[in-house]
Amino acid sequence: MRLTWVSGDKEPQQVQYGDGKSQTSEVTTFSAADMCSEFRLGSVVVPSPAKDFGWHDPGYIHTAVMSGLQPSSTFNYKYGSDAVGWSAEIQFRTPPAGGSDELKFLVFGDMGKAPLDSSAEHYIQPGSISVIKGMTEEVENGNVDSIFHIGDISYATGFLVEWDYFLNLITPLASKVSYMTAIGNHERDYSDSGSWYTGPDSGGECGVPYETYFPMPTPAKDKPWYSIEQGSVHFTVISTEHDWTEKSEQYEWMKTEMASVDRSKTPWLVFTGHRPMYSSLGADDQFLETVEPLLLNNKVDLVLFGHLHNYERTCSIYKSECLAMPEKDKNGIDTYDNTNYTAPVQAIVGMAGFSLDKFPDDAPSWSLVRISEFGYVRAHATKDELKLEFVEFRYQKC
Repeated sequence: MRLTWVSGDKEPQQVQYGDGKSQTSEVTTFSAADMCSEFRLGSVVVPSPAKDFGWHDPGYIHTAVMSGLQPSSTFNYKYGSDAVGWSAEIQFRTPPAGGSDELKFLVFGDMGKAPLDSSAEHYIQPGSISVIKGMTEEVENGNVDSIFHIGDISYATGFLVEWDYFLNLITPLASKVSYMTAIGNHERDYSDSGSWYTGPDSGGECGVPYETYFPMPTPAKDKPWYSIEQGSVHFTVISTEHDWTEKSEQYEWMKTEMASVDRSKTPWLVFTGHRPMYSSLGADDQFLETVEPLLLNNKVDLVLFGHLHNYERTCSIYKSECLAMPEKDKNGIDTYDNTNYTAPVQAIVGMAGFSLDKFPDDAPSWSLVRISEFGYVRAHATKDELKLEFVEFRYQKC
C-alpha cells in the first residue's frame, strides 16, 4: 500500500506502521518549468495559469510503500521524522485481496473542493463538502474497503495552491482506505501537450501535479491507465484524455488487459474512465465506436464514467440499443440478469461536487435513470452479485 504526503522538508522521512515496520520515503517535487507554457487558439495566445500567475510551490512530495500487509485488515501508521515532527497515528483498512468474496467500495467523479469558510477560491465545487462528509461517515463506520475517484479531481486547473486545499479536504478518506483515481480533462488537457483533447481545461498542469500526488500503478509516466483487483472485482481504469484509437498503445493495452482477466477469480469486470460513451447531454461518438466493441467482446459487466455532472444509468446497451432491460425485484430495485450476458450497463457518476448539469426533456430511450443531485455511488460486490446504490446529498451552504 502506497502512502503519499506533502512536507516542506526535502530530506527523506519515514512511515512507521504495524508492529514495528518502517519504510523510508522517496522524495520528489515539480516546478513551474514542468508546466505547459501557453494555450494557443488560432492567433490568440493565452498564458498558462500553472506556469504564470497560478503557480504555487508544492513543497516536497514524499511517498513510501508499506509492504507486508494482510488484506482486509486494519493497522496503525504515522509518518514524518524526528527532525520535522510526526503525524498523528492513523488507522488504515486494507482492501480485500483479489479473488476473495466481498468488496465494498464508493465511486464518483468530478468532486473538487470548496472553502470551509467565507474565503474565496477561483473555482468552487459546491457539493463537494456535503459529499465528503457523507463518505467520511461511511469510512468511519467501517463500511468502505476502497474509493474510486474517476477524473476531475481537484479542479485546481493551474492554480496550484488549490491542490493543497483539496488534499486536506479528502484526508479523512484517503488516509484511512485505498483511494484510487483516474485522470480527467481538468488534470491533463492542454494544447500541444500530447493530450487527445486539446482544450485548456488543465490550466497548463498537463497531468504533472495529478501524477505526482496520485501515483497509481501505471505502466509509465504520462501513461495513466492501469488495472487492479479487489475482492470479486477486476477494475480496468483508462485515460480518456490520451489516445484510445485503434492501434494506439492504450487501445492495445485495453484489448490485451481485459482479455487476460480470470473470471473464475474476479467474476465482475468493471471498466472505468472519465469521459462517457453515453449521455443524454451528448458524448464523443468516435470514442464510443472505437472502444465499445472491446467492452462487449470481453463481457464487461459495468462501465462507470464521470465528466457530466449528474447521475445517469442505461439499460444493457450496445450501439445505442437496449439488448436487455432490468426487471424490478420485490423491493422495486432494478435487477440486471448477467447470467445471460448481453451487453454492459453504463452509468455516469459525475455528481460529487461540481455544479450540476440538468437533463434535457427528450432523453433517449436507453437512459433509464436520471438524477441531477449531488452524491456518490455505494457498491457492494460478492462473487454472485454486484449491487449499486446512488446516495444523495443535498447541498448545504456552510
